[in-house]
Amino acid sequence: MSRIRKGHSTSCTSGQDKVKGRLVLVVVTLIAVGLVFMAALAACGSGSDEPTQAPLPDTAIPEQAPAQDGETLLEARCSTCHSADRARQVTKTRDGWEQTVTSMINRGAQLTEAEKTVLVDYLTETHGP
Repeated sequence: MSRIRKGHSTSCTSGQDKVKGRLVLVVVTLIAVGLVFMAALAACGSGSDEPTQAPLPDTAIPEQAPAQDGETLLEARCSTCHSADRARQVTKTRDGWEQTVTSMINRGAQLTEAEKTVLVDYLTETHGP
């Protein structure tokens, strides 16, 4: 067992250690908060002055008057994902074109029911058997 000598107090050094420990804890906490804040700022900044545009919902149909002919629909709506020549190189029956256009709509092609009919009619007439 150790003896405490008269005149020596351990409470003074113990108190200094507690203050140093708290100071270190405060500094480490401030550094951590600063890093989190900088990471949040970096994530929010896109690096561009251009405003961002919210994506259209999957069910959104472009605000346009329906095209009057299938050729215009083919160029305007189908060529956003692939060239219109892709459809021109294929020959299908009406049912085949109906299935293909429905599949494209399911993948994101923006066509109303009326436009779908016009496009299927056009494709069947020009690229049918």
